[in-house]
Amino acid sequence: MKQFLFVRIPSICICFTGIMISSLVITLLSGWPVSPFPFQVLGWIVVCQVIDWLLCHFDFKSWLQYYLVESSILYVATLAVALVFHWTAATVPSIVLFSILFLAVDSFVFWYFYRRQRLLAQELNQLLQAQQKDSEMDS
Repeated sequence: MKQFLFVRIPSICICFTGIMISSLVITLLSGWPVSPFPFQVLGWIVVCQVIDWLLCHFDFKSWLQYYLVESSILYVATLAVALVFHWTAATVPSIVLFSILFLAVDSFVFWYFYRRQRLLAQELNQLLQAQQKDSEMDS
């Protein structure tokens, strides 16, 4: 599980991003028409990271509280951006589908980082316990 969380998922994301950027560069250099969508999405992802960074400066009482606040802010903002850039239509079925997809992706991202932090904490606690046992044996 640790290898999956720390190696495989980041590797997939980095490879996918590299391939998409390479494809965009090749398309731009070849003179073919390029959709603005990838650039819009990249810009929006950067804005989302800024929002996340700003929220990290608040003292949330729990991971769940942080998840609910950030997810709510990002949902409303992303829906607005999606409507402005016509990533989704302003119809009930489209907004329902958008909401389901947002919830699925957002939940997966939060689960990933939550699980990753828990694994790191467990590993650090094990190292501290081992170090404490070693120091007790030396006494």
